[in-house]
Amino acid sequence: MWLTNSSIGRKLVMAITGACLILFVTFHVLMNAVALICPEGYNAICAFLGANWYALVASIGLAALFIIHIIYAVWLTVQNRRARGNDRYNVVSKPPQVEWASQNMLVLGIVIVAFLAVHMIQFWAKMQLAEILGQHEPDPANGMYFINLAFSNIATPIIYIIGFVALWFHMTHGFWSMFQSAGWNNNTWLPRLKSIGNWWATIVVGLFILQAVVFTIKANNGDYTSCTAAGCAPATECVADKCTTPCDTPCEGVAGCDAHECVK
Repeated sequence: MWLTNSSIGRKLVMAITGACLILFVTFHVLMNAVALICPEGYNAICAFLGANWYALVASIGLAALFIIHIIYAVWLTVQNRRARGNDRYNVVSKPPQVEWASQNMLVLGIVIVAFLAVHMIQFWAKMQLAEILGQHEPDPANGMYFINLAFSNIATPIIYIIGFVALWFHMTHGFWSMFQSAGWNNNTWLPRLKSIGNWWATIVVGLFILQAVVFTIKANNGDYTSCTAAGCAPATECVADKCTTPCDTPCEGVAGCDAHECVK
């Protein structure tokens, strides 16, 4: 099959999977923005996604895209090094048109994978995976709780910003490179695509870094102390920033009760 047997086919697979991952990263940064504006809305999104069948299908598909992207990246790197042979050691200077990112895409990818591993341990493993395993304490759908937990540690933003910088370099090169692999490599469109890629990556990564900084400041200032962020005990619910226990029967007029819910 030419997608695996030819260099052009392998580059096309890299381009398609890369485009899908860029779209996911863009969705992710927009989802995170909701946490800054409306914590309750962010928790609602986390509850909607959770371990539902559509979220699981999307997660499996995303994981497949990521794994394929990595495999083909390593494959192309090994292929290029074999093709150059010992000649690569004779190069003293690189042409000015060869970008630094294009020479270090594999290294940047390794940094991003390491960052992603930390991110998944802090969030995915405690949210979607925990829900799959039937763990309910703390509530896997309470995304704000895990944001507070992660960014209370000062090491988190440092690791994240390093990962985001690597992501910026990876995206700026990968954006126009995927179009080049698809045949859009003429002198008119390539400079335009490079400009679009730089702006896109800068906006997305800039928002990620801003979110990491704001989350860290708020978490360490104690701004996430409401039950929206801190979570409630099992069998209770967060209503109007109070942890409440649903009543079996209406309790209007009873001390300590609010409508149909008894305030703990």
